Amino acid sequence: MRILHKKLFLFIIGLVIGLLFALQIQTPSPRSTNPVTPFIALQDTKSILEKDQLDLKEKLLKLREGISNQQSSIKSSKKSTKTLVEQTDKLKDKVGLTDKKGKGLIITLADAQEGELTIDSIVHAADIRDIVNILWQEDAQAISINSQRVVVTTSIDSIVNTILVNNTKIANPFEIKVIGDQAKMKQSLLSGDYLKDILRRKNSNHLIYNVETSSEVSISAYDGGFIVKYAITKE
Repeated sequence: MRILHKKLFLFIIGLVIGLLFALQIQTPSPRSTNPVTPFIALQDTKSILEKDQLDLKEKLLKLREGISNQQSSIKSSKKSTKTLVEQTDKLKDKVGLTDKKGKGLIITLADAQEGELTIDSIVHAADIRDIVNILWQEDAQAISINSQRVVVTTSIDSIVNTILVNNTKIANPFEIKVIGDQAKMKQSLLSGDYLKDILRRKNSNHLIYNVETSSEVSISAYDGGFIVKYAITKE
């Protein structure tokens, strides 16, 4: 009987404790009813969006500036490239690496066709050099000797009875073409102020020496190589 009462007592205590837990669980927690809280949250969201928008605008501005700078750089590069090409073309023309056409003279120099050939009636390398030097002196734009373009490194030499121009053998008669001021060059070639010996031999030993003007002289570009011993570069 005592054991039964004891079990009943423990059952009642357990039932009371269970009811207390159930009541605690069902009790509603306090809820916020402050109307300002949602407004503050919206304001914060607005501030964040506005900041993101400003950041995007700044990035777009920097991107546009970058594109503009690149475009300016490309334009500047094109101008520089064009300038370099023009300078290169001028230098090539100056050193004889381009074909030339223009008004000029055609000079014929050849051994005498009559009488006995002597040292005074044949053409020497020195005769050709003298003519070329006069032409350069009178600002010739381009010169060729039997189709050999004359440039700053051109040599005009002789070995026995053979004349070499640019180390290439050329044969009698010798045709010298030149582009430049026709009147100025012709005056110097025929006046007797410079080529006295050639003019004397023409009159006395029948050396052939003729100077003719031409409205269109064609001179081919130099096709040899250049030997550079000394060079200076500018940075």
